[in-house]
Amino acid sequence: MRISEKEDGLTHRMPAHLIFYDPSQGGLYPYDDVTTLELWYKTDIEPLRKIIPEEFELLAPIITITYQKCNGVQWMGGSEYSLVTVSTPVRYMETEEPVEGVFHHVLWEDKTAPIIGGREEAGMPKVFADIPEYRRLEKTIFFNVSHEGKAFLELELLLDKAFSAEEIAKMNENNGRLIQLGWRYIPKVGPFPGADLSQATYYPVDNEYSSGSSLTGTVKWTEPAYYQHPAQHAIISVLAAIPILEYIQGSFKKGKSCMRMDLARTLP
Repeated sequence: MRISEKEDGLTHRMPAHLIFYDPSQGGLYPYDDVTTLELWYKTDIEPLRKIIPEEFELLAPIITITYQKCNGVQWMGGSEYSLVTVSTPVRYMETEEPVEGVFHHVLWEDKTAPIIGGREEAGMPKVFADIPEYRRLEKTIFFNVSHEGKAFLELELLLDKAFSAEEIAKMNENNGRLIQLGWRYIPKVGPFPGADLSQATYYPVDNEYSSGSSLTGTVKWTEPAYYQHPAQHAIISVLAAIPILEYIQGSFKKGKSCMRMDLARTLP
């Protein structure tokens, strides 16, 4: 294949001259054992509106922080990794039928392979961070996100009432599907303004929950000095400045997931 020949029926991944495969042979990525911790809080509309592309309608002034410990990741040979997302519920308005989902402001992960797979290929805003496994002592749960030894996000959670079988069944309706919405942006090479690629993306995840409970909790952002974390200072400083007005609810869930790259697509 020549570099100028962009279509050969295969999917290429960097390094593109070495990695290529038939896209029709896959697209389902099972995760056999996933622990999910979520906490929601209300905030002001204006700070959120400023950081969400205009093509998305803000459904509620809410921030969701989600931690996941992913084990039995089949496409990684049964390995594991952890992730933390900061998201807001939105509706994409540029399609004939509006699409509702969550817009990820940032998605931190602690291994390179999932960052590469979900960033340029699916438009998810993935960056690296150190994410130690969550700690639990009786009903108290704690986790943090850090980089180069500097913690910038900490959550303390308290487990509450266990979900009933009926509540779990409700969560599993429609395959427990979560619609992730992103913005795939590839800048031009060199010192030139503008993008080589700029487009909205749609990336579903199916979930099958087996148990869980509600929880309450608190969030602590610690903005690092610029010199402590120059590569991500802009991300952390903006999110840390968004006010926490009221904690709404949270959840602790066990189950499994399946990344639906077979359904992923760009949006007009």
